[in-house]
Amino acid sequence: MTKANKQRYDLYLNTQETGIIKAAEVVLLESSGQLMKMGFRYTEAFREHPHAFSLEPVHLPLTSNEVEFQCAGGIPGILDDYLPDEWGRKVLATLAFYRDKRKLDRHSAIDMLSQLSNSRIGALQWTLSDEEPDYGMGCDIQFIKRAEMAAQSVDDPESISEHLDEVSLLYLANAGTGVGGARPKALLYEKDISYLAKFNRHSHDPYNNAKIELACLHMAKEAGLHVHQGKVRSGINDRDVLLLERFDVVKNNTNNYTRRHLVTINSLLKNRETQRDRGGVFRYDDIADIVRIHSIYIEKDLTQLLRLMLFNRAINNIDDHERNFSLIYDGEGYCMAPAYDLVPSLTMGAYPVAGFQYSPTAPKPSEITSKGKIFGLPKTVVKQIADEVINAVEQWQDWAQEYDVSDEDISSVSNVLQI
Repeated sequence: MTKANKQRYDLYLNTQETGIIKAAEVVLLESSGQLMKMGFRYTEAFREHPHAFSLEPVHLPLTSNEVEFQCAGGIPGILDDYLPDEWGRKVLATLAFYRDKRKLDRHSAIDMLSQLSNSRIGALQWTLSDEEPDYGMGCDIQFIKRAEMAAQSVDDPESISEHLDEVSLLYLANAGTGVGGARPKALLYEKDISYLAKFNRHSHDPYNNAKIELACLHMAKEAGLHVHQGKVRSGINDRDVLLLERFDVVKNNTNNYTRRHLVTINSLLKNRETQRDRGGVFRYDDIADIVRIHSIYIEKDLTQLLRLMLFNRAINNIDDHERNFSLIYDGEGYCMAPAYDLVPSLTMGAYPVAGFQYSPTAPKPSEITSKGKIFGLPKTVVKQIADEVINAVEQWQDWAQEYDVSDEDISSVSNVLQI
């Protein structure tokens, strides 16, 4: 006999233009832990707000009609973007096991939502019906050592599990489940600055990820990319931690904090009939198509996309999957979010996730001018962007030395650069 589970939620939005407002009501129906249906409806109060907008412009237009999703093995994007990825699910499962003495069903959206804290990336918050939202900023940075140690224990439990106590888990649950990806991380704040902390993995990293990613971010800025900056804090349990300034947090004129709403490209490419991730071939051209339809700064975003494609190829970033690109709502409309997760792979010859046109790989910056117009941008602009990316990446050793990357790691990355 299958076990059915039905749960109702309210979706709150917290932006500078709307304030905290109940934007939608949602019903989830699961059978044996698998999501079968999702019902979604915008609230009247939100629809009538002068700054109302579609929370997901492809599948959830701003309308008074209820939208029902049949979920044949998939999860609607507005929920999928909110649920934790591999790392967050590890944290929640560990927390439930040690704190609540129960095994969490990692496949159940309802189970996952029941464990999530109020510390999230983005402007949305899911609450049970009639519960009030509470937008948290994660943990005070004074607890960074404890959060880092708990993260290492969850990531590699056999190595240092003796450090995993309930207090550490609670810190991590409040700070480490609101962001996606597989890398151990947490949301932290220091006075009036909010950070995404990314921890070097105890035994799995091929290089000092914190220092190399910081160097790559500065190199990306030199290449003309829109990125947010950060810093490395050393000596955290004898390891380095990368602190990235969050681009979804906005401080308003009254010193209160609001958010910017984010939608991943993965969400926008969901299959309409099944809500599954699209799968198959993913190309930078697909992002360009979305930008042309949904961005309010089309030319600017296509330029950013070209820079990003060339930069990823130049540093051998092969983890350019659909969740690593997002649109952000800036108060006027959607546009491309700042670039993130710009890290090189030391594996040569492997295909990246995102291809270009009919090739599984994007061209090198030095090859791009032979392609003519790219994303509709004229050849003169394409050449200028390619030259700027080449000039920036040629300075890799200088950037790496400035941010204290070891000689060994400098050499390892130098060997995979493809200008």
